[in-house]
Amino acid sequence: MKVVELKDLKNIPVSFTLGSFDGFHKGHAVLLNRLKTAADLNGSGTLVISFYPHPRQVIDSEFNLKLLNDRDDKMSILKSFGVDYIHFINFSKDFAATGFDEFYENNIFSVLKVKSIIIGENHGFGRNRKGNSALLEEICKRHSVELIKVEPVSYKNASISSTRIRNCIAEGNFHEANTMLGYEYSLRGIVEKGKGIGKELGFSTANISLAKSEKVVPGNGVYLTKVVAEGTEYFSVSNCGHSPTTAGIDSPLLLETHIFDFDMNIYGKEIKVRFIEKIRTEQKFPSTRELKIAVEKDIKFAKFQINKYREAK
Repeated sequence: MKVVELKDLKNIPVSFTLGSFDGFHKGHAVLLNRLKTAADLNGSGTLVISFYPHPRQVIDSEFNLKLLNDRDDKMSILKSFGVDYIHFINFSKDFAATGFDEFYENNIFSVLKVKSIIIGENHGFGRNRKGNSALLEEICKRHSVELIKVEPVSYKNASISSTRIRNCIAEGNFHEANTMLGYEYSLRGIVEKGKGIGKELGFSTANISLAKSEKVVPGNGVYLTKVVAEGTEYFSVSNCGHSPTTAGIDSPLLLETHIFDFDMNIYGKEIKVRFIEKIRTEQKFPSTRELKIAVEKDIKFAKFQINKYREAK
């Protein structure tokens, strides 16, 4: 997959879809599969047009939107679907003022040899999202371009959306979040040295700072997780929060992960933590002794759940 400017593709027939693709979920997967099918039938390359930064981070910056997929996540997922090209539009307030028709005529059809456009039925684009699939259909007819509309994918009688997934993650409901995503939600970061308290208690942890995370952070709590370290995946237990018993409730947000069957030195290296299910809410215990007892229970429960997952496979 190549990151391109649209002008780089002026002599290459393409079929494309466009959108933020934040929280790449099962609905987006259907969209990309339809894109691949259309391109195979008309002999074109596949192109995804996306935005960076996320439009809402520009239009409503005070909201402080947290992402489900950062740019690296998005690149990795699109590559796994066999997308040929991706173009990132630098989203700004000036670009946000671009009209729907103006964008397609000046930025798309005047530059690209378009064979097919694949969009969701609820597609909205352009200034104040006034553009929709009906208007795009008119534009496509003018240019003899195939327009394919994809119906939303539903879960529990409602359309899957990034908002629903964000809410589930904030609640620690990873069964539903991961079901809608189609994969396990993850955070990644560089392992930092901590105070060594976990090691003193008998549970060494790999610590990642979440203070500046641009992705959605799960609600404070203890989670059954998986860790990808040095190219290998391990089961683990993670505490997401402020470690109130040992550090205080005002301490920086941290993800502390105890990795099972693991003894490598990974300080300064990147790991990815995948969330499976919530075990309990983070608590402040009267003493480190009671904290240790709670962590032992967490680990025992986690290993019981791991055996259930393995048996299910």
